[in-house]
Amino acid sequence: MKQKVLSVPIMLALILPLTCSAFAAGAMPTPEAAGARLQEQGIYRGDDSGDLMLDKSLTRAELAVILTRLNGNPEHVAAEAAYYAGQCGFSDVPDWARPYVGFCVVNGYMVGYGNGAFGGNDPVTPAAACTVVLRTMEHDPGAWDYATACQTAVELGLTSREAVSGNTITRGDLAVMLCQGLYAGTGSGAVSLPADGSRYVPRVGDVISCTDGTSYTITDVSRWDANAFAEGPLGELPSPTCDWSLLDQPALPEPEARHYTIQGKEYCFVRNLYETKRMLYTLYNAVGANPATWKDGGPVLSAKGNQLVRFSLTIPTEETPYSFWPWKEDNLVSLFNSCPPGTYYLEAWDVYKDGVFQKTEYDIKVK
Repeated sequence: MKQKVLSVPIMLALILPLTCSAFAAGAMPTPEAAGARLQEQGIYRGDDSGDLMLDKSLTRAELAVILTRLNGNPEHVAAEAAYYAGQCGFSDVPDWARPYVGFCVVNGYMVGYGNGAFGGNDPVTPAAACTVVLRTMEHDPGAWDYATACQTAVELGLTSREAVSGNTITRGDLAVMLCQGLYAGTGSGAVSLPADGSRYVPRVGDVISCTDGTSYTITDVSRWDANAFAEGPLGELPSPTCDWSLLDQPALPEPEARHYTIQGKEYCFVRNLYETKRMLYTLYNAVGANPATWKDGGPVLSAKGNQLVRFSLTIPTEETPYSFWPWKEDNLVSLFNSCPPGTYYLEAWDVYKDGVFQKTEYDIKVK
């Protein structure tokens, strides 16, 4: 097979000027910025036109949906939707919300009124919203209760006194509280990087164990959504446009963080398995869309019966990959279509310099 060499040096010391995001340390994001962040994480979704309806009052049914997306594995919830709907023993919950309410009831996130009603269309009070966020943060339950939840949330900088002064809470107000609790906190100290390919969102104060035995502390994540000229937060991972189960299924590598000292600066490269899957899934769809690699409902095979395209989610250390950032689907699709057959080595890394998040770098080597 003809070898393709795509070598572009990785410029470790070159850091491009970036625009600070709305999640800078000490700043409370706008409802619009918070809503966009939660939309990126799949927690908030808009209507058919994409409107997140941030000015709209939040209902208890909508809160159940948000809590389910926040705490549940989406594949599991979808697969067990009938079961969870059956656990929703309330007659006043819309059909579309029954699996979510059932999930919250089963897991103890929400309960009914005690008279057989849930109040799916009832507005959420500020106290209820603050209680949910404080529980999500696992803030010391002995330091607050339902009656003092709003005051505690204000004191912690999760929300403004104005936002919790009324009788109801808006979707935008809850988005701000969730983002402040999830992304703008002081971090959790030592963190365990997810090994299942789920998304790791760094927080100030997170301490990452590196392969050389050192501990690396994250001090600034304000650039997380301003990733070197990116137009905005990334959406969900690609969905299949062909039968992915017929394609090569590479194993996920172990979580990893590499520490380097370069010209007196401390760098940390954290393997981003979630974005590595974005690369893989994009190439899966590229395989299915190219007649040279997909025909008659399946991958084209060689004369020996082997697939023409193979994948690996680690790049050999002796190889110099092609690197790019921010994420652009066309970077991979165009490369693939230029000469599809081959073995594709893929990696994605979150890059930190002196504790400050810089970018997510996408690396590929093709042979």
